[in-house]
Amino acid sequence: MGDNGGMGEANAVRPAARRRPARTRGGWEPAGTAAARRTAHGERVTAKGLRTREELVAAARRVFERDGYSAARVADIAAEAGVAHGSFYTYFSSKQDVFLAVMRSVGDQFTAAVTPPPAAERADPYQALDRANRRFLDAYRANSAIWALAEQVATIDPRIHRIRLQGRREHVDRVAKAIRRWQDRGLADPDVDPETTAGALVSMISNFAYWWLAGGDSYEPEAAAATLTRIWARAVGLRCPDAGGTRPR
Repeated sequence: MGDNGGMGEANAVRPAARRRPARTRGGWEPAGTAAARRTAHGERVTAKGLRTREELVAAARRVFERDGYSAARVADIAAEAGVAHGSFYTYFSSKQDVFLAVMRSVGDQFTAAVTPPPAAERADPYQALDRANRRFLDAYRANSAIWALAEQVATIDPRIHRIRLQGRREHVDRVAKAIRRWQDRGLADPDVDPETTAGALVSMISNFAYWWLAGGDSYEPEAAAATLTRIWARAVGLRCPDAGGTRPR
């Protein structure tokens, strides 16, 4: 938004009492009793308040998984959490707001799963890759219902889409950095483009996980995990244990 050009100097400095209220994280301006409670709560977070918020997020996840996004109601979430309907609005502005909180919680689990531990730098690259892929699949399995729902909601809700896109970009960036490290160490094909390859590989494992763990496909778990890692390694020219000591081309 630009300034109000034609308003001149009259509005250049607003008296403190007339200043517009601060915007919330969602970008809208608080209004009414519920908004006042949220603003006040944000200024004095208590252990009990944190527990209540966590209970609401957990309850919302159960309701969304059970009823879907469209059919879920704030009243159902409050009842599931065992709190008064009005108490919901102390912590969240809407059903969308609490769904975003659920998505951030699930996203944190995926980030933890795909972020390599410090020791991974010194580990065998193939084994480190295999462990990372298996951690991702485990995280998807544990969150398949809500993650599949998020993919559906992202097609109609720009905010959810932005969160999904941000998570994907962070995942792609981590994979691209790993590919560059392998190339620098002479372990991966130097002709592979790290960013493009990372994007393709992240799409492969994410889409495979969706159809396997949420979409109805059926695969033997060990064969699926091992095959995904082998395809991944071959795509970047990383030596496979059964490749006779040479990088596959």
